[in-house]
Amino acid sequence: MSIDCRTEVGLITRQMPSEVSLEKSVAYMVSNCDEDFSVGDYLVIESNGTNYLARIAASRIEDILSVAKAPVLSLEHELGMDVSYIPKLVALELIAECSNDKCAPPSRPPKIRSVVRVPREGEVAGMLMLPRDGITIGNLSLPNGKAVEGNYAKLPLSALNHHVLIVGTTGSGKTTLMKNMALELINNYPKATVISLDTIGHYHHLAMSGIDVRAIVPVTNSMIRRYLRGDAFRDRRGMIRRFTRGLVRDYLNRVFKSHGIRLSVSRIKVRGKTIGRTEVPLFIEVTSSGNAGRMTLIPWALGSRAILPRVNAVTGMLTEQASMFYSRILEQLKAKARPYSVNGIYAYLTSPSETQQSGRALLNYEDLARRMGIHPSTMENIVRTILAIKESGIVDVKLGRGSLELGVSEPNYARILSPGYVTADLSRASGVGQRMVVYRILSKVYNFMGPEHLGDRDRMAVIMVDEAHLFFPQAKSEEEKGVLEHHITRLTRLGRSRGIAVIFATHMPEDLNDAVLQLTNTKIVLRSEESVLERLGVKAEERRFLVTAEAGVAHVRSFAYRYPVYIKFSPNAYHVG
Repeated sequence: MSIDCRTEVGLITRQMPSEVSLEKSVAYMVSNCDEDFSVGDYLVIESNGTNYLARIAASRIEDILSVAKAPVLSLEHELGMDVSYIPKLVALELIAECSNDKCAPPSRPPKIRSVVRVPREGEVAGMLMLPRDGITIGNLSLPNGKAVEGNYAKLPLSALNHHVLIVGTTGSGKTTLMKNMALELINNYPKATVISLDTIGHYHHLAMSGIDVRAIVPVTNSMIRRYLRGDAFRDRRGMIRRFTRGLVRDYLNRVFKSHGIRLSVSRIKVRGKTIGRTEVPLFIEVTSSGNAGRMTLIPWALGSRAILPRVNAVTGMLTEQASMFYSRILEQLKAKARPYSVNGIYAYLTSPSETQQSGRALLNYEDLARRMGIHPSTMENIVRTILAIKESGIVDVKLGRGSLELGVSEPNYARILSPGYVTADLSRASGVGQRMVVYRILSKVYNFMGPEHLGDRDRMAVIMVDEAHLFFPQAKSEEEKGVLEHHITRLTRLGRSRGIAVIFATHMPEDLNDAVLQLTNTKIVLRSEESVLERLGVKAEERRFLVTAEAGVAHVRSFAYRYPVYIKFSPNAYHVG
């Protein structure tokens, strides 16, 4: 019996026993073809009507003198003898056993002398029983990064709904993969709202792929002072025009020009409303020439009355004791702080009281703690939290010019969160400010999606959290642990019933809260350090490939896949870097 190397690559040999047991499934192939057999490559074994999908586990070439154990006496002796190969011996890991279009884990070994061949187009994905619907995340690939052409890996919406964690070192392709996934969702699922939390600016660049972008832009008091510096204004319209020009120029320079992307703006349109004496611009539509999508900038800031009752929900900074007393303290401050705002409360708490102790006037927060029987350290924790909120600069953002005043508040979330693409620009916010923006937006998404998903089960929101360790870190105390895990559990476990899916990404999983690792049922692992791979449960035999993997190669493990697979992807969305 011989094989035709044009259609076949080898036979299952009688030289070594093939074995299927509870611990392993292995067979051995011999081949005299010139084919190079790379570890991890897929092959198909045809055995009496049953096809096996196999993966090369080891490949060996040997000279006939090696079998004879003939010694090499010198280098000249080695070079003076012709090489005479014996048939190559290849160890095959049996992955799937398929019969009548149904595949299952192998339960018996293939017959001796079964033919082994290269898979046909799409055959590997079919034998792996990979999902046929969902978003395409890449080509199947070998561990060395060679794509298995014609075989695509898709992640079904059910897997997204059970949340995804992407891990990889800087430059391994995390951002590229997340932007590809966002583009797939936007183009193929018209009832999905995709929300990215962007600390750098890359996710705004989807506009360059023709996507309309709604960008939430947190505005600080220093920004509004800078935009409105100088001239007196005759009316609110002039203030709005100056504010809009400054915000758009600042945004385009930071998000596009600083990355080497030049946009020529052809039109700016402002939609606003009046609250009291304050004109609040809600939506600034920026249309550029060329093929870029329309960008709608949404100025965003918090108000004291919205934030003060929810301080711990948006900062996670209060200790357990401080959380217990906070509401009572706030009630006391309503009558004492003027104005009743973050700035007013901080000014009052840090001002001298009329109470003297040990020859000095107590500060108001010290006097309040004394009268209410609160430990000073608990009160100091509350003062530090109020100070952090104040210094974030994103609360009570407004500026007066004579009789005119311009302010920024929270927008209409129903308009922002309609189907399409939304990104939150976090690149200018401080650490505490970033958390405040993220926690507030996530809370609004959670509340909004309840009735939305109830009314239409196809409605979904996919939240992309890059640099997830910044917002959901390992807790430093039991109090912080409780707050963080409440946010994570609410968003993932409870959010699932509201059509909310979360994709977390990080290059520092050791700093990521353990709850994220537990609640993400799909792990996509790119190039990472050995210790990271071990923590993520990647098998030892796969780690050596992932430690040095090229950018765009990933190992995917998901409940939606019967077997872990490697994928390879390249940028589909516009990407810089």
